[in-house]
Amino acid sequence: MHLSLQYTGFLTDDCDDTIVELSKLSIGDSDHEVTVLEKFHDTTSRVATARDYVLRRCNQTEVVLFDECYPDTALKNCRKIGEGVYGEVYLWRARDGRARVLKIVPIAGHIKVNGEDQKDYHEIISEIVIAMELSALRAPIAEIEQHLDEGKSVETLDLHSVMNASDVFNEVLAVRCVQGSYPSRLLDLWELYDETKGSENDTPAVLPTHQNYLVLELSNAGQDLESYQFVNAEQAYALFKQVAFGLAVAEEAFQFEHRDLHWGNVLIAPTDQTHAHFVLRGRAYAVRRRGVAATIIDYSLSRVSLRDAALYNDLADDDTLFDAVGDYQFEVYRLMRERLGNNWKNFEPYTNILWLHYTVDKMITALRYTRTNTKIHKQYISKLKDIKNRILDYGSAAQYVLTDNEL
Repeated sequence: MHLSLQYTGFLTDDCDDTIVELSKLSIGDSDHEVTVLEKFHDTTSRVATARDYVLRRCNQTEVVLFDECYPDTALKNCRKIGEGVYGEVYLWRARDGRARVLKIVPIAGHIKVNGEDQKDYHEIISEIVIAMELSALRAPIAEIEQHLDEGKSVETLDLHSVMNASDVFNEVLAVRCVQGSYPSRLLDLWELYDETKGSENDTPAVLPTHQNYLVLELSNAGQDLESYQFVNAEQAYALFKQVAFGLAVAEEAFQFEHRDLHWGNVLIAPTDQTHAHFVLRGRAYAVRRRGVAATIIDYSLSRVSLRDAALYNDLADDDTLFDAVGDYQFEVYRLMRERLGNNWKNFEPYTNILWLHYTVDKMITALRYTRTNTKIHKQYISKLKDIKNRILDYGSAAQYVLTDNEL
């Protein structure tokens, strides 16, 4: 079978200069007046702002009203499922019947949100671009799975120009830039969440009526690693392999580092699929799922290279991130800083290895299993312990999955 799809991602040949200029705007920059030159067939030759670029990524020419984009009548089948310092997360079943996750982030305002300054447009660009490019890595996977579902072998698969592919990264369904009052339906759901679970965030009701928001519509990828209950360690081992292969694919495709892969940023959904499929360096791989499908989310601290330019979050002066104690997660931040020499522009895939080490440690010491007394569980706990003991000897996720003889 010859794959008809040639992966190109979301970027086109006419935006090279835009990406190069954007790479100079690490989201540690403090100058909110910086502009970027766009060359998207813009016949006016004007200098466009970061806001213009965000709108273009949203397929918009102007910001749209929040309650027009998401009217209360369309939000009936909706509930709040999570939060972060960035904003709120809702699970929404849209008119098409598909469950979507809405990540709503206040941006470009002067009021602090949850004790933090809002990100301006130039500061949010990195996460938008990274999320969309990683999502696009999934494009060839459906065709590969169709080929295999027809009973054909991997050996007969003609990958053509597809060098790297994975569906481990969260699918971006839409990105929207909206403005206006927070919808009353979402405020009611926020209050309900606060009453039943307790919110650590400020109520969005305090935000002004002219507030700008970035809304990411993402596929629903399940529960996070911290809260998911596994049958046994064999499932955890299968999940670990999916995460490791996903990181390896992204390293090869984009010189990707996640840099914040704690157990809240790995999601798990039950699945009937027997295998997850990956393309790495032009070769197809099948990894057993064992009933669980992994998804990697949240790229707010991540780093990629696109068109020979780096997009990253400059953490050099973020003392609070490196001063925290109490969990291995916070030690990983300090280990990353040491490995990078506090130069966050550089590509250092060993940071992915550090997070894989963190992940396997959680699988051994902290995950919840229902069948801990079985032989298979004990066998795979032993396998996970072996991984923990040797994985730090590898320089990247790609090196690990391609050369580890025990994986």
